[in-house]
Amino acid sequence: MPAARPAAAPREMSYLRIVAQGLVPATTAPDAVEAVRRLLAVQGQQVSAVAHALVVRAEDAGGPDVDAAFETGRLVRSWPMRGTAHITTAADHHWLRVALMHRTDAWTRSSERRLGIDDSVLARAADTALGLVAERGPVTRAALVSAWVDAGLIPATEAAGSLATGAGRRRHLIVRLHREGVLAQGPRRGNEHLVVDARSLPGAQTGPGGTGGGARGTGGHRAALAEIARRYATSHGPVSAADLARWTTLPVRECLQALEDAVEVTTAAGYQVDLATARVPLVRATVRGGLRGAVDVLGAQGVVGRQGRASQDSSSSVAPSDRARVRYLRADLPELLASSRRAAGRTLFLPSFDELHVGYKDRLCLTDAAGEALICPASNGMFRPLLVDRGRLVAVRPVSEGLLWLGGQAPSARLEHDVERVVGHVQRRLAQV
Repeated sequence: MPAARPAAAPREMSYLRIVAQGLVPATTAPDAVEAVRRLLAVQGQQVSAVAHALVVRAEDAGGPDVDAAFETGRLVRSWPMRGTAHITTAADHHWLRVALMHRTDAWTRSSERRLGIDDSVLARAADTALGLVAERGPVTRAALVSAWVDAGLIPATEAAGSLATGAGRRRHLIVRLHREGVLAQGPRRGNEHLVVDARSLPGAQTGPGGTGGGARGTGGHRAALAEIARRYATSHGPVSAADLARWTTLPVRECLQALEDAVEVTTAAGYQVDLATARVPLVRATVRGGLRGAVDVLGAQGVVGRQGRASQDSSSSVAPSDRARVRYLRADLPELLASSRRAAGRTLFLPSFDELHVGYKDRLCLTDAAGEALICPASNGMFRPLLVDRGRLVAVRPVSEGLLWLGGQAPSARLEHDVERVVGHVQRRLAQV
């Protein structure tokens, strides 16, 4: 018997996420750095997509503004979580990395046994890299690999990437030294970010974990996870514990605790609300119905349905058996959507690996299986840029192929016009000088 198809999630949830993500004027950040800070981390393995992801979330920012943020060290690229390249602010880089680095311990041990890498090799690789950066300033990965070849740390064939074992050793050293906080990536040159010394960035002890840095096993670890959950739910909500688990690779149980901690912290007496930095209380919600269903906010915020109206509901907690159904979001999100509904439904042109898509485990409010296949047809992790209209995926736009509509053709002349207009607008912002 074939497996049941998953039910569509409410379009309302997609609208709420669009608002939370800073994709409407009411929540747009003043600049690219603030856009990243609100999101905490932005997936960044495709360098050419990074500026696109930020200019659509930052008021009046253009591609050169994003480049300037990397050039001046306010933004960095690294592997702070999930074994995937992400963009963070310089201020958040080290504490986020420290709070989550235990999640890659098994990969680290396994890879180093297989590749013959020990502590002495890592120390020599770090010394070589730091010496090179001290001498030349930010360097390309090719220059770094060449220095490691000269130091006898990887095979000479590794420079050309022709040896599988060498390629593994090269990648491991690069990622491991980023994960350890030795290296990061800053200024962009062409399609890569140059390698820099990460030790000058604000230390992990300046983050929410305090003097212990927030590492697992320290007294500040729970506070660090709560801050991760707070920022994620504020900028991505409505989200579930499973969504946060997928985003961080933390166990669902830990994610649920972190989200509950974030609700408690942000609703406590004396919590300092700051709308300018999206520092707002969080609330819980549940989801009901299919595409035309609703997101029911538990507590004073009430129920937000298709029309964006709120009704009072005194329930503020859920039974343990219902925890899988719970979603978390910023408390003012229903009101923000009510005043921004038209903007939330407008046509959006988003890059490959955009957080509106990859930032969740449950993406059914955005698209279905056919849409997922259009975004990533080879199931190889290479995603295409997205066109979203009225909260749903309508097309993708791979650079080499042009516009590909979901269903094979544009559903209306209006949508064709809106897609052409928004693509042109984003391209002009990326190219502005």
